[in-house]
Amino acid sequence: MKIIFAGTPQFAAAHLKILLDSNHVVKSILTQPDRRSGRGNKLKFSPVKDLALSHEIDVLQPISLKNKTVISALRELEADLILVVAYGLIIPSNLLNLAKLGCINIHASILPRWRGAAPMEYALFSGDRTTGISYMRMTEGLDEGPVLETQECKIESKDNLDSIENKLLSLSNRHLLDFLKKLELGELQEKNQDETQVTFAPKIDTRFQLINWNKRSEEIERKIKSLDSKYGAYTFLGSKRIKIYLGEAVNKSTKLNPGELIISDENHLLVGCKEGTLVRLKALQMEGKSIINEQEFIRGYKSLIQEKIKFSSNVQ
Repeated sequence: MKIIFAGTPQFAAAHLKILLDSNHVVKSILTQPDRRSGRGNKLKFSPVKDLALSHEIDVLQPISLKNKTVISALRELEADLILVVAYGLIIPSNLLNLAKLGCINIHASILPRWRGAAPMEYALFSGDRTTGISYMRMTEGLDEGPVLETQECKIESKDNLDSIENKLLSLSNRHLLDFLKKLELGELQEKNQDETQVTFAPKIDTRFQLINWNKRSEEIERKIKSLDSKYGAYTFLGSKRIKIYLGEAVNKSTKLNPGELIISDENHLLVGCKEGTLVRLKALQMEGKSIINEQEFIRGYKSLIQEKIKFSSNVQ
């Protein structure tokens, strides 16, 4: 098939790679405009753009898909399918039926659970036992279209955002090309979503990343896992913002108040949570510094820990 691919992050680039290694022809790429980020505020290409350029594929980066020039250029390609994976822009109605087989979204949840921008993150945070991939025909509503096929996988206690993304990519590596073959042959049945089962996963923002220590340790552990290395959960120690990338609930009780810190006899960094529960912090990042393990953090900031003795949800 002749395919127009729309996507932006690494998760989307991995799906693009499956197409590039197949017999399908990727005619053009849609990805979000280049962003400035990191030290030096340098202009950075999206992972999808990097991969597309390495294969000499035409890349379009409109701010909005209501751009008439872009729509005209895409129409001239006479594509069989528009395939969307974590693109990040709304697909307008005049593009949904531009290709012969329409516009299909590969969504990282079992719809209608977790419609929206951050389905993997919310599945982990909410303690879901399963997740997966949904192949959905796109409509004008947010992830509301009929589902053609789903593939499921388990969420295990050890999973974090990175491992769940890898599990979903493994599903796509096994099933995407077979799905496209069935789509082309007209062998798939569309199934409308059950609107009574809808949940939403909005874009991750700084409010979600902030840790509320007045929650049980299990919920705080899930938040840390759901944000992982991509975002980092954060808290404050005095005036310093600390990001936490790895932490786990500890199976013992304490008399510590929520947010209070202790260094245990085993030299572990422990934090009090709701109802006397505890979280052990294993990987942290002081504002403006590199990520370090708990022992390095204790050695480097022992006096600050002893002085402040408590994490908070705002600058003290």
